[in-house]
Amino acid sequence: MDSAPEKISAFEKRLKRQVIGKPHRFLAVVPLGFEQTFVQEMFRRETRDERRENDSRHPEPQSGEGSSPENITYNIIGDGKIEFTAKLVEAWKIVAFSRIANRVLMHINDFKAENFRDLEKKAAEIPWELFLDTRDFPSNSELGTSNSLHIHVTCKHSRLYHSDAVAERLQKVIEGGSLPLAAAPAGSSATPSPKGSTPKTPKAEGNVPPQNIYVTLIDDRCTVWLDLAGEELYKRGHERFVNDAPLKETIASAMIFESISTLHIIHHQSSIINYPLSIALIDPMSGSGTFSLEAAYMANGFIPGKCRDFALKHQPAFKPATWNFLIRREERHPEQREGSRADVSTSPIHKIITSDISEKAVEIIRHNASIGPLATDAPSGPAINPQHRDFFSYTADEIADACPGNTAPVIVLNPPYGKRLDFDAPRLYTRLGRRLAELARALAPLGKKLTVGILAPKDIPATKYTCTANLLRECPALDPAQNANVKFIVTSHGGLTLNAIFATI
Repeated sequence: MDSAPEKISAFEKRLKRQVIGKPHRFLAVVPLGFEQTFVQEMFRRETRDERRENDSRHPEPQSGEGSSPENITYNIIGDGKIEFTAKLVEAWKIVAFSRIANRVLMHINDFKAENFRDLEKKAAEIPWELFLDTRDFPSNSELGTSNSLHIHVTCKHSRLYHSDAVAERLQKVIEGGSLPLAAAPAGSSATPSPKGSTPKTPKAEGNVPPQNIYVTLIDDRCTVWLDLAGEELYKRGHERFVNDAPLKETIASAMIFESISTLHIIHHQSSIINYPLSIALIDPMSGSGTFSLEAAYMANGFIPGKCRDFALKHQPAFKPATWNFLIRREERHPEQREGSRADVSTSPIHKIITSDISEKAVEIIRHNASIGPLATDAPSGPAINPQHRDFFSYTADEIADACPGNTAPVIVLNPPYGKRLDFDAPRLYTRLGRRLAELARALAPLGKKLTVGILAPKDIPATKYTCTANLLRECPALDPAQNANVKFIVTSHGGLTLNAIFATI
């Protein structure tokens, strides 16, 4: 009878010593091309956390719940992949607060495996009970909280080349360690959506995210990672309806981040931290409103992961008190929007102008703004009021009127690409380039410079599909060959290669 508390205590000590208390390798997976954008996002957050820790006006509680910020080195190791070493709580912060990361993976183990015997032996040596909670895999499916374990395997240049067979062997090893695998939960239903839209909904209440194990076998070296989120982080955790070809939230946030940074570099060459005082973000081809929604969440200081249930919350190392402390600390420091010099944590977005040529798109955006955090969390920043109008009807005079004083106009555009939507995309990009150049010329006498962040599909050689070439021909200020301040990022979305172009013109 007396042995149970000792076992619990011993397990907790193992957790603290092997999982919570020591640094681990982590892998952040981000949109292709935006690796440095993520690094800058983390730099600004760490700088802000350090300033908060040293700010005597906001003393932190001495309960020991939280952790002091760490100086973390981020290493870009491949397309969309950034490695870093830190304690577990620092990785939790990325899951909770990053607007750009898609996944955060924790390194579990790596070993040589030239055959299945090596694979099973080494996998059996992993203390799975420290990473996967047996209580989260109930055998009683009627509880309605059953989770599933998904093993994702990639094999390259290895003797073990059959990914499904590797996954099956690993599954048997884990099952042998008293971790029964439950069936994946059934999909949840959504409320009726605006006509013609597609619902994007979080899991139904009571279901928990899957536990994902990612395994790579490269040159006979097996590396095992544990997903801390469970589902991709672009899902913000609240219901949203989408129009045709919607942009992922993480790419939208990265685009906004880079657009603001581009404007900032022009205005503040001496420091990457200073923002311009005020920005009017213009989203004139808004589609599902992803740009506008993400900008509003930034400006109002909404925490991306606040509404989410993450896999990490169902892992043995999870400490609710620590997680709640991180969230409360973020909420105790609302973003400040006054003063001539913005704090590193400040969102400079003071106005959001949203419109689309499609009435359906406007209806969808109004619906999304009415049911998410903007409707329930009493926002104090800019609101979204979508208008039905054509981008090409905007004039320099009205843009200047919407940007009084030193407010700077920033246009973000994700035009249709023509691959999945039936229309002449190259012609559209010709018109876009011409119109952006006209607006920039007309704004100059009004004392305004136009900052542009735009996605354009990669051109197809020897064809008439020349969207990027047409855009740059009509607006040379967006061409890096003619403007040294242009930032050009090659990314991908929906299986298409895209050029993300940022410039103040």
